[in-house]
Amino acid sequence: MQVTLSQFVEQLFAEGRVAVPAPALVGPSEIADAEAVLAGLEAVLRLDLPGVPPPLLPSAASWAAVSLYHACQFVVFRDAGQEVIAAALTTPCPNGDAASLHYSVDLCFRFLPDLVRMARSAAENDPLLGYLKQWAAAWPLSSVGVPGIEPWQIDAIVNHPCLLGVYRDRIIARRDRSRLGDPRVQEAVCEAVGEDAAAEWRIPSPCP
Repeated sequence: MQVTLSQFVEQLFAEGRVAVPAPALVGPSEIADAEAVLAGLEAVLRLDLPGVPPPLLPSAASWAAVSLYHACQFVVFRDAGQEVIAAALTTPCPNGDAASLHYSVDLCFRFLPDLVRMARSAAENDPLLGYLKQWAAAWPLSSVGVPGIEPWQIDAIVNHPCLLGVYRDRIIARRDRSRLGDPRVQEAVCEAVGEDAAAEWRIPSPCP
């Protein structure tokens, strides 16, 4: 059965497991349908966030959906050549306000850690894994818990109260101490876990 991009997104959020067809281009109508699904999901998810999130950028959200869709295809269909993988996964994310970009991309890229684990279990030297690691570094809000990642830039996250709250909560939930290098993140985590737990998190006392 052919699984469209919008169906992929719906399965991803409803079940956490997806079926994907063989790699192929995604057409404009599929992307438009997926943007509508993503907008509906975001309207519900934002209700549980710690504060007011940035505006949704539909083009960035659908870029992440298409990118994840293709990456899942390459996890399943292992015979895709490097040129095919590169052509599908090197399309740049649309431009926009940095906070909105991180927020919008995260709608689908929050599943990136799971995909990295799947790709690693298949083959550590898989070319797909290199692209996933690049995404993990570029989109740190989404990649908490992925080992061996040096985030490129977190200012847009830590300077936005809602995104910082999401980032902090994921760091705590996934016990990802590697993300504590920035004093602003240390302070947010310390405020959340309390002074007594700061030592466990290797945060100097008193908290920053």
